Amino acid sequence: MLYEKDGWPVVRCGGCGLVFVGRQPSPDELIALYDEDYYEDPAAEGYASYAAAEERKRIHDRSLLADLERLVAPGDLLEIGCAYGFFLDEARARGWRVRGVEPSTHAADEASRRLGISIPTVAFTDLAVEPSSLDAVVMWDVVEHLPNPRATVEAAERWLRPGGVLALSTGNIRSSAARLHGIDWSLMTPPWHQFYFSRKTMRRLLTSAGLTVARIGGDGALAVDRASPAPRVPVRLAAVLESRPVTTVARRLHAGSIMFAFARKGPR
Repeated sequence: MLYEKDGWPVVRCGGCGLVFVGRQPSPDELIALYDEDYYEDPAAEGYASYAAAEERKRIHDRSLLADLERLVAPGDLLEIGCAYGFFLDEARARGWRVRGVEPSTHAADEASRRLGISIPTVAFTDLAVEPSSLDAVVMWDVVEHLPNPRATVEAAERWLRPGGVLALSTGNIRSSAARLHGIDWSLMTPPWHQFYFSRKTMRRLLTSAGLTVARIGGDGALAVDRASPAPRVPVRLAAVLESRPVTTVARRLHAGSIMFAFARKGPR
């Protein structure tokens, strides 16, 4: 066992190196974790206010869309865990035909209201597969929450058309911030985060589903974790590490606390 965090064991597989929570909540317990408080209560685990962060999130979403569109032209897109629908709204404005799924009833209602489309409140793997119907499946900061990431990635592969792209983001357990902060890494939050991937284990997940990895990049954040309850980096050094020249070089080297993975479905 690597850690015990808030009563939850966090373990590493001795064979493949995947880090995960050694005890899963039940399906009902898992859904209950993502109520309105998770999105809007600053005193609860989750977001201080997801709605208030809309402008910042939309700027980031446009950057993600630009990265996605380097690999696939706008077409049919489905977002797994679409939250309030900001990304889908930005994608629709760029010519994508969008769909979403969101198990949280609170978030799905917000997304449906904003987008004017129905958002099913189910897990993606519970949807009837529509083979080769999508050009892109995306899940931003979602895969770490899933009880079975492999089943979700395999389902996404079946939904994608040949040449279609699966895009995702998640924390990098082998990043400098994760290794420095250990149990105090701000993304070490069981039971909300069930899986903790490295570039190696993420690549294995994607290729095991028959996808070809196009790129695994990083956000350029080195060592500094301002959201950690016990920051490890002195203030002056943190300022240097967070400077634009350093983060720019780090991104070019695909380093950072958050990884962004893009994988393509090959021809049949």
